[in-house]
Amino acid sequence: MTDAFDAAEEEKSTEDDVDATDGFDADQYLEALNSDGAPKEKTVGIAVTTEMHAFYHELQNADEVEVNPAQSVRDHLEKLAHRHPEVFEKAMRKLEIEREF
Repeated sequence: MTDAFDAAEEEKSTEDDVDATDGFDADQYLEALNSDGAPKEKTVGIAVTTEMHAFYHELQNADEVEVNPAQSVRDHLEKLAHRHPEVFEKAMRKLEIEREF
């Protein structure tokens, strides 16, 4: 399936070279990326050590700590999307293709 997305993206890239104004608006996806109102329906699996896992849960449960570890990860991913806009756009184009099927 990923190969099909990559192939479709390569075709799209070729078309983009011919017509750079294809109307794709990555900003609409950036706005929804880490939105508080958007439902959180997907998870991202990140392998961690046993020690990091224990620390993560303790952070979540500690009343004296004003941090939400899950939100911190989401915030970092949003920063990466802004830092690497071409990778973000590629991901959003693949998402559009996936939603069509």
